[in-house]
Amino acid sequence: MKKVVEILATVCALIAGVGFLLFGAPSFVKAMQGAKPLEAGQTFAGAEGKYISYEAAYPLVSYVAEYYSGDENRAKMMGFVVYDAEQEAFLTVTVPAENKGALNGLMGNLELRAKLRAEKNMEPVLVDGTPKPIEGEARREALLVLAESKILELYDRYGGIDGTKNRSDYAEHFGDCDEYGRVLEDLCVALAQGKEMEWYSIEDGCVNGFTRGQLFVIMLAAVLSLLIFVFRLRSMLKSGKAEPYKTSASGGRLGQVVNAQWSWVAGWCDYSMNRGRRSAYLSAAGGAVILTAIGLLAKMPVRGILSFHLPLGLFLGELTALLFWFSQKKRSNPDKILANIAKNLEKQLPSSAEQDAFVEDFLNTGSSEWVFREPCKDTMLYGVVGERYWSAFSGLGAVTVVDSEKLQRIETEEISGTVNVNGVRTRYRSWVANFFYQSDELKKKADKAISFETSNGIGLFMTLVRRRTNNSIEVISK
Repeated sequence: MKKVVEILATVCALIAGVGFLLFGAPSFVKAMQGAKPLEAGQTFAGAEGKYISYEAAYPLVSYVAEYYSGDENRAKMMGFVVYDAEQEAFLTVTVPAENKGALNGLMGNLELRAKLRAEKNMEPVLVDGTPKPIEGEARREALLVLAESKILELYDRYGGIDGTKNRSDYAEHFGDCDEYGRVLEDLCVALAQGKEMEWYSIEDGCVNGFTRGQLFVIMLAAVLSLLIFVFRLRSMLKSGKAEPYKTSASGGRLGQVVNAQWSWVAGWCDYSMNRGRRSAYLSAAGGAVILTAIGLLAKMPVRGILSFHLPLGLFLGELTALLFWFSQKKRSNPDKILANIAKNLEKQLPSSAEQDAFVEDFLNTGSSEWVFREPCKDTMLYGVVGERYWSAFSGLGAVTVVDSEKLQRIETEEISGTVNVNGVRTRYRSWVANFFYQSDELKKKADKAISFETSNGIGLFMTLVRRRTNNSIEVISK
């Protein structure tokens, strides 16, 4: 089952990486190359699918293209119907609401009389995007928006539509009054005659409907997924050729004792890594599911979810999974754990005489009836209650050795309380066995201590201690 899950995770990483790569890479490349100016004589039809920069010279009317979710009074995207005199076609240009000023200003200037237009900045507004044809219902909606144009209203008001023409006012807005007047007149005449024109749309800063931010997120998700696939494939191939763990701890007085810990240390590391794998898989899948659910709850369009929420969720989930995985892998290295056990044993037993006595006592104990174990939340506690020395080894490499010949008393204690964790009050509870060596004065601080996470753990340990000592050492429960 473990192998099947690993293969499935590896295949999913490949599918996600290739899928996002195919989804976003072509547009990402165009975005990195930058928008290219619309060349003279090049039509919008010829520029479909390309990332172009376009000079919007004749914005005729504005409208709200998109509101912020849940706030119908706050515009997120503004749209402008723009006329292209050279191609005799219309564009709907969509820009973020905060960037509407330039197009609004130019549109307002076009509505002025020619004398006033001459005093205004009539520079076209540059927008970057990918032309896309507008058909069907979308075109009918665009025509309804165009009908609200103030320029068309002025043309109608001054008699252009029925030919009466109030000459003084008409001549100051349309016709030969200036270059803009001639273009606007030709446009209004064409519309009045029912001339069919092509319609296209451009979303400023977008390549084939993707924003630069979305493309960046898509590519991050694609690259990270492919890297995880390569890493997982390499790990799977490598695991079939070599032992996953090999101890390097050997030699010295304590070498035999350290090597004797190999079995349970390797077992703990294997368990820890399996738990790490499950957590990593859940992190990757959970990130994608949570962000996708947020997009659905916010009633985002499907394309928006696929181009932002899903890849961002997957990227964050995979990144969290990788950080957790490498951290877990570092903590679950048997060689390092055994090396730390060897180093800490030497600190606990600094003299050669103590080391020799401990090794002899540990190896002579032999029987598993004197062994105690406690699987903890983040480690494993393994120990042996020998005739003289009582030792406890942690899966993190910590070691405690108690010399029972020096003992005066043992105190057991339950420790509990609450602590604030991210604003949440969390209760903790643990047990500890404190060991006090013989002294003429009553000690308040223990010479040695072994901590347990469960009452069963300390209960088993104290049962072994009482058997070893035949209750000859005072035990106090606090």
